[in-house]
Amino acid sequence: MMRKTINKSLPYIVGIIIGIVSFLPFTRPTSTAAFLTGFGKDAINQWNYYLDYGLESQNIWQRAYVSLLGLLPSASPEVIYLQTSFDDGGESLSGNCSYTLSGEVPDARYWSYAIYGNDNYYLQDPNSLFDEPTFDDLFAQVTNGSELTSIIGENYIIKIDNNLINQNGTLSHFGNDFTLIYRIYGPNLNYYENPISIPVASIINEGCK
Repeated sequence: MMRKTINKSLPYIVGIIIGIVSFLPFTRPTSTAAFLTGFGKDAINQWNYYLDYGLESQNIWQRAYVSLLGLLPSASPEVIYLQTSFDDGGESLSGNCSYTLSGEVPDARYWSYAIYGNDNYYLQDPNSLFDEPTFDDLFAQVTNGSELTSIIGENYIIKIDNNLINQNGTLSHFGNDFTLIYRIYGPNLNYYENPISIPVASIINEGCK
């Protein structure tokens, strides 16, 4: 009796396992998801860049992937997105480490960095979580270029550490492994013609616990 029950249940169990294994690679930017959707296959150093997150030409798989990640992208050529989960040494960005991000101001109307956890949500101060967060609460973990400098070509530095809340030019990971999103709004259209000219930042690991 037990054997019959197992034999009848086995196809369902196998199906569930295959479904979960097939789904997991699409819950965050991964090499598997990049290969199957075509997103993230292009990179400058450790930064994957996305020139077409909001194009109407996307197929259903690409649209589903973007939606699953919780992204609401603007249409090209309004914005260029870049993403990385690695430092300059090729190591994953860790909540046990401190980092210095240094780059050059892009030729654009506006630019910013946001820090996400591996669940694709903004990282928020665990001591200041609200049932009904305000706009400022949700976007406290965004470093706007205007906070640093708006002079095209000028160098900037952003510190990333455990808890640097309310300090301009910083991002906090609160001990969580994380991903960085770099957003360039109103970019110079030459970036689309020659993506390698997009000024990407270096990410130096300054030490770990």
